[in-house]
Amino acid sequence: MKILILDDEAISRKILFKKMEPFGECVAVDDPKKALSEIKHAAEKNTPFDLVTLDVSMPGIDGRQVLQQLRKNEQLQKIPKADRVKVIMVTSRMNTATIKACISLGCNGYLSKPVSTRQILENLEKMGFNLRDAQMKTDQSDHTEMVAEIIQRFYKGKIELPVFPHIVQEIQECLGKESSSTENLAKIVEKDIVIAAKLISIANSPLYKGLDTVNSLNGALLRLGMKATQGVISAVAARNLFESKNTSLKKVLEKLWMHSFATACLGKKLGEAMKLENTENLFLMGIVHDIGKMLLMKAIVDIFPETSVTDPELQLAIHEIHTTFGAALLKKLRFATIFIQVAEFHHWNTYPKGTEQQLMIINLADYLACEIGFEFTNFEEINIQEEKRVRITSLPSFKRLKLDPEKVLEICDQVKATIKESVRVF
Repeated sequence: MKILILDDEAISRKILFKKMEPFGECVAVDDPKKALSEIKHAAEKNTPFDLVTLDVSMPGIDGRQVLQQLRKNEQLQKIPKADRVKVIMVTSRMNTATIKACISLGCNGYLSKPVSTRQILENLEKMGFNLRDAQMKTDQSDHTEMVAEIIQRFYKGKIELPVFPHIVQEIQECLGKESSSTENLAKIVEKDIVIAAKLISIANSPLYKGLDTVNSLNGALLRLGMKATQGVISAVAARNLFESKNTSLKKVLEKLWMHSFATACLGKKLGEAMKLENTENLFLMGIVHDIGKMLLMKAIVDIFPETSVTDPELQLAIHEIHTTFGAALLKKLRFATIFIQVAEFHHWNTYPKGTEQQLMIINLADYLACEIGFEFTNFEEINIQEEKRVRITSLPSFKRLKLDPEKVLEICDQVKATIKESVRVF
Protein backbone atom coordinates (compact mmCIF):
# COMPACT_ATOMS: atom_id res chain seq x y z
CA MET A 1 0.00 0.00 0.00
CA LYS A 2 1.23 3.51 -0.83
CA ILE A 3 0.25 6.18 1.70
CA LEU A 4 0.46 10.00 1.69
CA ILE A 5 0.25 11.86 5.03
CA LEU A 6 -0.55 15.59 5.12
CA ASP A 7 -0.20 17.38 8.46
CA ASP A 8 1.31 20.83 8.97
CA GLU A 9 2.40 20.10 12.58
CA ALA A 10 5.75 18.31 12.69
CA ILE A 11 5.19 16.11 15.75
CA SER A 12 1.70 14.98 14.70
CA ARG A 13 3.07 14.19 11.25
CA LYS A 14 5.86 12.04 12.71
CA ILE A 15 3.46 10.24 15.05
CA LEU A 16 1.06 9.33 12.25
CA PHE A 17 3.96 8.31 9.96
CA LYS A 18 5.21 5.89 12.62
CA LYS A 19 1.73 4.41 13.12
CA MET A 20 1.00 4.10 9.39
CA GLU A 21 4.43 2.74 8.39
CA PRO A 22 3.57 -0.93 9.12
CA PHE A 23 0.73 -0.71 6.58
CA GLY A 24 2.75 0.46 3.61
CA GLU A 25 5.19 2.87 1.99
CA CYS A 26 4.61 6.32 3.52
CA VAL A 27 5.30 9.83 2.23
CA ALA A 28 4.72 12.71 4.67
CA VAL A 29 4.32 16.38 3.67
CA ASP A 30 3.49 19.57 5.57
CA ASP A 31 1.90 21.65 2.82
CA PRO A 32 -1.40 21.16 0.90
CA LYS A 33 0.17 22.19 -2.42
CA LYS A 34 2.94 19.65 -1.93
CA ALA A 35 0.34 16.99 -1.17
CA LEU A 36 -1.65 17.64 -4.36
CA SER A 37 1.59 17.75 -6.37
CA GLU A 38 2.74 14.39 -4.92
CA ILE A 39 -0.62 12.82 -5.78
CA LYS A 40 -0.46 14.16 -9.34
CA HIS A 41 3.12 13.00 -9.97
CA ALA A 42 2.45 9.54 -8.53
CA ALA A 43 -0.54 9.11 -10.84
CA GLU A 44 1.50 10.25 -13.87
CA LYS A 45 4.13 7.60 -13.06
CA ASN A 46 1.41 4.91 -12.79
CA THR A 47 2.29 4.45 -9.10
CA PRO A 48 -0.73 6.19 -7.51
CA PHE A 49 -1.32 6.50 -3.79
CA ASP A 50 -3.79 4.01 -2.33
CA LEU A 51 -4.49 6.08 0.76
CA VAL A 52 -4.25 9.75 1.76
CA THR A 53 -4.64 11.14 5.29
CA LEU A 54 -5.55 14.82 5.58
CA ASP A 55 -5.36 16.92 8.73
CA VAL A 56 -8.62 18.88 8.96
CA SER A 57 -7.27 21.95 10.77
CA MET A 58 -4.37 23.69 9.00
CA PRO A 59 -3.48 27.35 8.44
CA GLY A 60 -4.48 28.72 5.05
CA ILE A 61 -5.85 25.76 3.04
CA ASP A 62 -7.36 23.20 5.41
CA GLY A 63 -7.92 19.48 4.95
CA ARG A 64 -11.47 19.84 3.69
CA GLN A 65 -10.36 22.19 0.91
CA VAL A 66 -7.62 19.75 -0.09
CA LEU A 67 -10.17 16.91 -0.19
CA GLN A 68 -12.51 19.04 -2.31
CA GLN A 69 -9.72 19.86 -4.79
CA LEU A 70 -8.57 16.24 -4.89
CA ARG A 71 -12.04 14.92 -5.74
CA LYS A 72 -12.51 17.69 -8.30
CA ASN A 73 -9.25 16.71 -10.02
CA GLU A 74 -10.35 13.06 -10.12
CA GLN A 75 -13.68 14.02 -11.69
CA LEU A 76 -11.92 16.10 -14.36
CA GLN A 77 -9.69 13.11 -15.12
CA LYS A 78 -12.81 10.92 -15.31
CA ILE A 79 -11.43 8.45 -12.78
CA PRO A 80 -14.16 5.96 -11.78
CA LYS A 81 -15.25 6.20 -8.14
CA ALA A 82 -14.04 2.68 -7.45
CA ASP A 83 -10.50 3.63 -8.54
CA ARG A 84 -10.24 6.93 -6.66
CA VAL A 85 -7.76 7.26 -3.82
CA LYS A 86 -9.13 6.44 -0.36
CA VAL A 87 -9.05 9.46 1.97
CA ILE A 88 -9.04 9.50 5.77
CA MET A 89 -9.57 12.82 7.55
CA VAL A 90 -7.63 13.40 10.76
CA THR A 91 -8.97 15.82 13.35
CA SER A 92 -8.45 16.75 16.97
CA ARG A 93 -11.99 18.11 17.26
CA MET A 94 -14.36 15.37 16.23
CA ASN A 95 -17.94 16.59 15.94
CA THR A 96 -20.96 15.65 13.85
CA ALA A 97 -20.78 18.76 11.66
CA THR A 98 -17.13 18.10 10.75
CA ILE A 99 -17.80 14.44 9.97
CA LYS A 100 -20.85 15.23 7.78
CA ALA A 101 -18.96 17.95 5.90
CA CYS A 102 -16.05 15.60 5.16
CA ILE A 103 -18.32 12.73 4.08
CA SER A 104 -20.23 15.03 1.74
CA LEU A 105 -16.91 16.04 0.16
CA GLY A 106 -16.01 12.40 -0.44
CA CYS A 107 -13.83 11.12 2.41
CA ASN A 108 -13.79 7.40 3.23
CA GLY A 109 -13.10 7.55 6.97
CA TYR A 110 -11.80 9.65 9.83
CA LEU A 111 -9.33 9.45 12.71
CA SER A 112 -9.53 11.49 15.90
CA LYS A 113 -6.39 12.63 17.70
CA PRO A 114 -4.65 11.17 19.56
CA VAL A 115 -4.65 8.58 16.78
CA SER A 116 -4.62 4.99 18.02
CA THR A 117 -3.63 1.82 16.16
CA ARG A 118 -7.14 0.50 16.78
CA GLN A 119 -8.67 3.46 14.90
CA ILE A 120 -6.35 2.95 11.95
CA LEU A 121 -7.09 -0.79 11.76
CA GLU A 122 -10.86 -0.22 11.90
CA ASN A 123 -10.74 2.35 9.10
CA LEU A 124 -8.52 0.29 6.82
CA GLU A 125 -10.61 -2.85 7.33
CA LYS A 126 -13.80 -0.96 6.40
CA MET A 127 -12.09 0.24 3.21
CA GLY A 128 -11.19 -3.33 2.26
CA PHE A 129 -7.40 -3.21 2.62
CA ASN A 130 -5.60 -6.51 3.27
CA LEU A 131 -4.08 -6.17 6.77
CA ARG A 132 -3.05 -9.75 7.46
CA ASP A 133 0.72 -9.10 7.24
CA ALA A 134 0.60 -5.51 8.47
CA GLN A 135 -1.09 -6.40 11.77
CA MET A 136 1.91 -8.52 12.71
CA LYS A 137 4.12 -5.41 12.54
CA THR A 138 1.90 -3.00 14.46
CA ASP A 139 2.45 -2.06 18.08
CA GLN A 140 -0.96 -1.98 19.75
CA SER A 141 0.36 -1.19 23.22
CA ASP A 142 0.23 2.61 22.78
CA HIS A 143 -1.21 5.12 25.25
CA THR A 144 -3.59 6.92 22.93
CA GLU A 145 -6.66 5.03 24.18
CA MET A 146 -5.89 6.22 27.70
CA VAL A 147 -5.59 9.86 26.64
CA ALA A 148 -8.73 9.54 24.50
CA GLU A 149 -10.68 8.33 27.54
CA ILE A 150 -9.57 11.38 29.53
CA ILE A 151 -10.77 13.65 26.74
CA GLN A 152 -14.15 11.88 26.57
CA ARG A 153 -14.56 12.30 30.33
CA PHE A 154 -13.66 15.99 30.02
CA TYR A 155 -16.37 16.66 27.43
CA LYS A 156 -18.89 14.75 29.56
CA GLY A 157 -18.04 16.95 32.55
CA LYS A 158 -16.42 14.11 34.50
CA ILE A 159 -12.99 15.75 34.91
CA GLU A 160 -12.45 18.21 37.75
CA LEU A 161 -11.45 21.55 36.24
CA PRO A 162 -8.77 23.79 37.74
CA VAL A 163 -10.16 26.67 39.79
CA PHE A 164 -8.68 30.17 39.87
CA PRO A 165 -8.92 32.02 43.21
CA HIS A 166 -11.89 34.36 43.60
CA ILE A 167 -9.49 37.32 43.77
CA VAL A 168 -8.80 36.95 40.03
CA GLN A 169 -12.49 37.49 39.23
CA GLU A 170 -12.73 40.41 41.69
CA ILE A 171 -9.82 42.18 40.00
CA GLN A 172 -11.31 41.60 36.54
CA GLU A 173 -14.58 43.14 37.71
CA CYS A 174 -12.73 46.05 39.34
CA LEU A 175 -10.77 46.85 36.18
CA GLY A 176 -13.95 46.61 34.14
CA LYS A 177 -15.38 49.65 35.91
CA GLU A 178 -14.67 53.15 34.62
CA SER A 179 -14.14 54.37 38.19
CA SER A 180 -11.46 51.77 38.99
CA SER A 181 -8.32 53.07 40.69
CA THR A 182 -5.15 51.81 42.35
CA GLU A 183 -6.83 52.34 45.73
CA ASN A 184 -9.75 50.09 44.73
CA LEU A 185 -7.29 47.47 43.52
CA ALA A 186 -5.28 47.65 46.76
CA LYS A 187 -8.41 47.00 48.86
CA ILE A 188 -9.00 43.75 46.95
CA VAL A 189 -5.38 42.55 46.96
CA GLU A 190 -4.69 43.30 50.63
CA LYS A 191 -7.38 40.77 51.60
CA ASP A 192 -5.04 38.01 50.37
CA ILE A 193 -1.80 38.29 52.36
CA VAL A 194 0.04 35.68 50.29
CA ILE A 195 -0.71 37.33 46.93
CA ALA A 196 0.01 40.80 48.38
CA ALA A 197 3.46 39.63 49.49
CA LYS A 198 4.10 37.99 46.13
CA LEU A 199 3.19 41.22 44.30
CA ILE A 200 5.83 43.11 46.26
CA SER A 201 8.44 40.42 45.48
CA ILE A 202 7.47 40.37 41.80
CA ALA A 203 7.66 44.17 41.57
CA ASN A 204 11.27 43.87 42.79
CA SER A 205 12.14 40.94 40.49
CA PRO A 206 14.31 41.38 37.37
CA LEU A 207 11.14 41.38 35.25
CA TYR A 208 9.84 44.63 36.75
CA LYS A 209 12.62 46.01 38.94
CA GLY A 210 13.09 49.79 39.00
CA LEU A 211 15.78 52.00 40.50
CA ASP A 212 14.37 51.73 44.02
CA THR A 213 13.21 48.78 46.09
CA VAL A 214 9.44 48.60 46.64
CA ASN A 215 8.45 47.89 50.25
CA SER A 216 4.66 48.29 50.20
CA LEU A 217 1.64 46.96 48.35
CA ASN A 218 0.74 50.43 47.04
CA GLY A 219 4.30 50.86 45.78
CA ALA A 220 4.13 47.49 44.02
CA LEU A 221 0.79 48.34 42.40
CA LEU A 222 2.09 51.71 41.20
CA ARG A 223 5.17 50.08 39.66
CA LEU A 224 3.27 47.26 38.00
CA GLY A 225 0.28 49.30 36.89
CA MET A 226 -3.32 48.16 37.00
CA LYS A 227 -3.31 46.03 33.84
CA ALA A 228 -0.01 44.40 34.73
CA THR A 229 -1.30 43.60 38.22
CA GLN A 230 -4.20 41.67 36.73
CA GLY A 231 -1.86 39.60 34.56
CA VAL A 232 0.62 38.98 37.38
CA ILE A 233 -2.06 37.84 39.83
CA SER A 234 -3.53 35.52 37.19
CA ALA A 235 -0.04 34.11 36.62
CA VAL A 236 0.45 33.61 40.37
CA ALA A 237 -2.89 31.80 40.49
CA ALA A 238 -1.92 29.65 37.48
CA ARG A 239 1.34 28.69 39.22
CA ASN A 240 -0.66 26.73 41.79
CA LEU A 241 -2.14 24.60 39.01
CA PHE A 242 1.32 23.14 38.39
CA GLU A 243 1.48 21.58 41.87
CA SER A 244 0.84 17.95 42.80
CA LYS A 245 1.25 15.67 45.82
CA ASN A 246 2.37 12.89 43.48
CA THR A 247 6.20 12.98 43.55
CA SER A 248 6.71 11.86 39.94
CA LEU A 249 4.05 14.19 38.57
CA LYS A 250 5.34 17.10 40.65
CA LYS A 251 8.74 16.87 38.94
CA VAL A 252 7.18 16.78 35.48
CA LEU A 253 4.85 19.69 36.24
CA GLU A 254 7.78 21.71 37.59
CA LYS A 255 9.56 21.24 34.28
CA LEU A 256 6.40 22.24 32.40
CA TRP A 257 6.06 25.33 34.62
CA MET A 258 9.66 26.37 33.87
CA HIS A 259 8.97 26.05 30.14
CA SER A 260 5.72 28.01 30.46
CA PHE A 261 7.37 30.72 32.57
CA ALA A 262 10.26 31.04 30.10
CA THR A 263 7.76 31.33 27.22
CA ALA A 264 5.87 33.99 29.19
CA CYS A 265 8.99 36.05 29.88
CA LEU A 266 10.16 35.81 26.27
CA GLY A 267 6.69 36.72 24.97
CA LYS A 268 6.58 39.80 27.20
CA LYS A 269 10.07 40.93 26.14
CA LEU A 270 9.33 40.36 22.43
CA GLY A 271 6.15 42.41 22.80
CA GLU A 272 8.08 45.22 24.47
CA ALA A 273 10.67 45.14 21.67
CA MET A 274 7.81 45.53 19.18
CA LYS A 275 6.38 48.36 21.29
CA LEU A 276 3.04 46.60 21.69
CA GLU A 277 0.51 47.70 24.28
CA ASN A 278 -0.49 45.47 27.19
CA THR A 279 2.42 43.03 27.03
CA GLU A 280 1.06 41.51 30.26
CA ASN A 281 -1.45 39.67 28.10
CA LEU A 282 1.50 38.07 26.31
CA PHE A 283 2.99 37.10 29.66
CA LEU A 284 -0.21 35.34 30.74
CA MET A 285 -0.58 33.70 27.31
CA GLY A 286 2.85 32.19 27.77
CA ILE A 287 1.89 30.90 31.21
CA VAL A 288 -1.25 29.09 29.95
CA HIS A 289 -0.27 28.15 26.38
CA ASP A 290 0.42 24.52 27.41
CA ILE A 291 -2.31 24.27 30.06
CA GLY A 292 -3.81 21.30 28.19
CA LYS A 293 -0.73 19.20 29.03
CA MET A 294 -1.05 20.09 32.71
CA LEU A 295 -4.64 18.91 33.07
CA LEU A 296 -4.14 15.80 30.93
CA MET A 297 -1.23 14.65 33.09
CA LYS A 298 -3.09 15.34 36.33
CA ALA A 299 -6.14 13.43 35.10
CA ILE A 300 -4.02 10.45 33.97
CA VAL A 301 -2.34 10.19 37.37
CA ASP A 302 -5.74 10.36 39.10
CA ILE A 303 -7.51 7.84 36.87
CA PHE A 304 -4.60 5.58 35.90
CA PRO A 305 -2.31 5.77 38.96
CA GLU A 306 -0.09 2.88 37.81
CA THR A 307 0.87 4.69 34.60
CA SER A 308 4.24 6.43 34.44
CA VAL A 309 3.63 10.02 33.42
CA THR A 310 7.21 10.23 32.15
CA ASP A 311 6.68 7.47 29.56
CA PRO A 312 7.79 8.95 26.19
CA GLU A 313 4.93 7.28 24.29
CA LEU A 314 2.40 8.74 26.72
CA GLN A 315 3.95 12.19 26.35
CA LEU A 316 3.69 11.87 22.56
CA ALA A 317 -0.02 11.03 22.86
CA ILE A 318 -0.51 14.04 25.16
CA HIS A 319 1.41 16.33 22.83
CA GLU A 320 -0.71 15.25 19.86
CA ILE A 321 -3.93 16.55 21.44
CA HIS A 322 -2.83 19.13 24.03
CA THR A 323 -3.43 22.18 21.84
CA THR A 324 -7.09 21.48 21.07
CA PHE A 325 -7.65 20.21 24.60
CA GLY A 326 -6.01 23.31 26.09
CA ALA A 327 -8.19 25.56 23.94
CA ALA A 328 -11.33 23.72 25.09
CA LEU A 329 -10.21 24.05 28.71
CA LEU A 330 -9.55 27.81 28.44
CA LYS A 331 -12.96 28.22 26.79
CA LYS A 332 -14.59 26.52 29.78
CA LEU A 333 -12.59 28.79 32.10
CA ARG A 334 -13.96 31.79 30.12
CA PHE A 335 -10.65 33.13 28.85
CA ALA A 336 -10.72 35.65 25.99
CA THR A 337 -10.78 34.36 22.41
CA ILE A 338 -7.15 35.27 21.70
CA PHE A 339 -5.99 33.13 24.66
CA ILE A 340 -7.99 30.19 23.27
CA GLN A 341 -6.45 30.67 19.82
CA VAL A 342 -2.94 30.81 21.30
CA ALA A 343 -3.50 27.50 23.12
CA GLU A 344 -4.87 25.84 19.97
CA PHE A 345 -2.58 27.18 17.26
CA HIS A 346 0.79 27.93 18.90
CA HIS A 347 2.40 24.93 17.12
CA TRP A 348 1.32 25.89 13.61
CA ASN A 349 4.27 25.75 11.19
CA THR A 350 2.94 28.46 8.89
CA TYR A 351 1.01 31.64 9.58
CA PRO A 352 -1.10 33.25 6.83
CA LYS A 353 -1.55 36.99 6.45
CA GLY A 354 -3.92 38.44 9.04
CA THR A 355 -2.80 36.10 11.84
CA GLU A 356 -2.87 37.79 15.26
CA GLN A 357 0.57 39.08 16.27
CA GLN A 358 0.14 37.73 19.80
CA LEU A 359 -0.27 34.18 18.47
CA MET A 360 2.91 34.41 16.41
CA ILE A 361 4.82 35.95 19.33
CA ILE A 362 3.93 33.01 21.60
CA ASN A 363 4.84 30.57 18.82
CA LEU A 364 8.26 32.21 18.61
CA ALA A 365 8.62 32.49 22.40
CA ASP A 366 7.75 28.80 22.80
CA TYR A 367 10.53 27.89 20.36
CA LEU A 368 13.04 30.29 21.96
CA ALA A 369 12.32 28.85 25.42
CA CYS A 370 13.58 25.50 24.12
CA GLU A 371 16.58 27.17 22.48
CA ILE A 372 17.75 28.65 25.80
CA GLY A 373 17.36 25.38 27.71
CA PHE A 374 13.81 25.43 29.05
CA GLU A 375 12.24 22.79 26.81
CA PHE A 376 9.57 20.51 28.28
CA THR A 377 9.84 17.66 25.79
CA ASN A 378 12.49 17.00 23.17
CA PHE A 379 10.42 15.60 20.30
CA GLU A 380 11.83 17.98 17.68
CA GLU A 381 15.16 17.11 16.10
CA ILE A 382 17.08 20.40 16.08
CA ASN A 383 19.99 20.67 13.66
CA ILE A 384 22.66 21.77 16.12
CA GLN A 385 25.09 22.20 13.23
CA GLU A 386 23.09 25.22 12.15
CA GLU A 387 23.86 28.50 13.84
CA LYS A 388 21.18 29.52 16.36
CA ARG A 389 20.58 32.74 14.41
CA VAL A 390 19.82 30.73 11.25
CA ARG A 391 17.43 28.39 13.10
CA ILE A 392 15.50 31.31 14.58
CA THR A 393 15.31 33.43 11.43
CA SER A 394 13.95 30.46 9.43
CA LEU A 395 10.80 30.29 11.59
CA PRO A 396 7.61 31.48 9.82
CA SER A 397 6.50 33.45 12.89
CA PHE A 398 9.86 35.26 13.00
CA LYS A 399 9.56 36.20 9.34
CA ARG A 400 5.99 37.44 9.75
CA LEU A 401 6.85 39.55 12.80
CA LYS A 402 9.81 41.16 10.95
CA LEU A 403 12.01 41.24 14.03
CA ASP A 404 15.67 42.16 14.16
CA PRO A 405 17.57 38.86 14.63
CA GLU A 406 20.26 40.48 16.74
CA LYS A 407 17.60 41.96 19.03
CA VAL A 408 15.96 38.55 19.44
CA LEU A 409 19.29 36.94 20.33
CA GLU A 410 19.89 39.74 22.83
CA ILE A 411 16.46 39.12 24.39
CA CYS A 412 17.28 35.41 24.67
CA ASP A 413 20.48 36.20 26.58
CA GLN A 414 18.70 38.69 28.87
CA VAL A 415 15.78 36.39 29.63
CA LYS A 416 17.95 33.35 30.28
CA ALA A 417 19.84 35.35 32.90
CA THR A 418 16.69 36.55 34.69
CA ILE A 419 14.31 33.56 34.54
CA LYS A 420 15.87 31.64 37.41
CA GLU A 421 15.92 34.77 39.58
CA SER A 422 12.32 35.72 38.80
CA VAL A 423 10.59 32.32 38.74
CA ARG A 424 10.94 31.72 42.49
CA VAL A 425 8.81 34.77 43.39
CA PHE A 426 5.74 33.38 41.61
